[in-house]
Amino acid sequence: MNPITMNKYKLIIMTDDKQVVLERILQVTRYRGFLINGMTAQVNTGNNIATIELLVSSDRPISLLIDQINKLVDIKSVAVDNSSSQRCSA
Repeated sequence: MNPITMNKYKLIIMTDDKQVVLERILQVTRYRGFLINGMTAQVNTGNNIATIELLVSSDRPISLLIDQINKLVDIKSVAVDNSSSQRCSA
């Protein structure tokens, strides 16, 4: 990966509150060639829905990662927070 052309993205992932989901998301992220720069997770205990904010960077199109995460079992939605997407500088 060339740091000059890498883009940073913030993904907001809504998922069922199951332990294995986070492992699957991290595995897909690694397989698709994205670097994980940060992560936060919260669970709404009332409806057992987890919200995961994943900060990633790559020179690859973000759509590659979004499409694969959406295919995972227990994923409700995946969105990119465009306000925080940016190009990394060397």
